[in-house]
Amino acid sequence: MYPQDPSGQEPQQGGPYPSQGWQQPPQGWQQPPQKRKAWPWVLLGCGVSALLVLVLGVACVAVVSSGSPEETSGADPGEGSEGGTGEAEETVGMGEPGTVGQWEVTVDDIETSTTYGDEFSTEEAQGEFKLVSLTVENIGEEATTFDESGVYLIEDDGNRHSSTTTLAEDSLFLEQINPGNEVSGTAVVDVPEGTEIDSVEIEDIGSLEGPLVIEMP
Repeated sequence: MYPQDPSGQEPQQGGPYPSQGWQQPPQGWQQPPQKRKAWPWVLLGCGVSALLVLVLGVACVAVVSSGSPEETSGADPGEGSEGGTGEAEETVGMGEPGTVGQWEVTVDDIETSTTYGDEFSTEEAQGEFKLVSLTVENIGEEATTFDESGVYLIEDDGNRHSSTTTLAEDSLFLEQINPGNEVSGTAVVDVPEGTEIDSVEIEDIGSLEGPLVIEMP
């Protein structure tokens, strides 16, 4: 005799296989846990990644904008660069003292000659020599070196003529001066014949500040 179906119908007989009716699960049987779907977590991770990318993009745009040329171009590109093109710190006249770095400098006179030297050595100018007589005082607090390479002669059209290193007795080549002391000497500049000098620029080779400018009368 076949087990009774819960629907109340008797199983059909006579088939090739006996009908299987509904059976009560064994005692203690539990339905296996269903697998949790992973796609919601994948979508959540993708959303967080997209948000981080957006935040980083906004931050990069802000950094680039803050460094725009309009905001950082407050200073003239020529100021403070090598070659004495920075803005002058002080301008004085011939025979007047002026300061640059820890030096007080006076241009006493400028003479013209085709030769320069002493009894042991004489140099011939390519054009003509401008002999710049200087008085230099160390107004700083420690010994330091003044050098004639920081002396330039400027024409009206802006041409700059640098001094020539010489070993004459009154040369100011790497002259070390103690605080409070002063020395006098000559910076020699070789310029084309007939050159008219508009001003003298003197730089402190150990400082980044602009030059001292001495205007010609």
